Amino acid sequence: GGNRGPDAQVDLKVSLEEVYAGATRTAGVSRRVVCRGCKGLRPGTAEFNAKCASCARCPPETRLVQRQMAPGFVVQQQEQVPSKDFCKSEKAELDAVIERGVADGAKLTFERMSEQTPGQIPGDVHLTVRIARHRRFERKGDDLYTDLHVTLREALTGFEKGIVHLDGREVKVSRAGKVTKPFEVVKLRGEGMPVHNFPSQAGTLHVRVLVDFPADLNEAQRQVIADHF
Repeated sequence: GGNRGPDAQVDLKVSLEEVYAGATRTAGVSRRVVCRGCKGLRPGTAEFNAKCASCARCPPETRLVQRQMAPGFVVQQQEQVPSKDFCKSEKAELDAVIERGVADGAKLTFERMSEQTPGQIPGDVHLTVRIARHRRFERKGDDLYTDLHVTLREALTGFEKGIVHLDGREVKVSRAGKVTKPFEVVKLRGEGMPVHNFPSQAGTLHVRVLVDFPADLNEAQRQVIADHF
């Protein structure tokens, strides 16, 4: 309504680790608040200096006035009038709960925490979750994607390797006794992102295998390959 102040939009940067495990983040926002008990006091007086030293005059206020334009013809007009109140800037700390598996762009609302104006209900502060890019994992929906480097020998004869997950656990990727082609994808179900609102469920971790070929082979190595392939 007209008697409500504007909402504020604030971006909250979070890590993929925080979204994986869940976290509470404190977001600091600067906002204008009305100084209580200062209305009507004169700046410079001892009472004002004691109670309201950090305050300054609030922005002008808008009021409706009726003006007679002609006999029997009255119109309502808005006009700006100096405020009788005093305001100051204050840092408010908002405790934002980052739920497990929350989506990038999700909004968290803090009611009536926006700027104050005399005679108005403060608007809301909307925090928008912005998930930072991760150097090892990529998220798509509830699934995670990562790369795993193996040697040519491991690709041909099999391997078991660990990947350090977002919560610090080691997740095993096992291809024992199997040949793994370059760029083959190993899918680990239940090791993706927790499903938002259903954190006991999780998506799939897609592990793309990158085979590191040797720069060159010596004569004996070449002979072994020639004899066996």
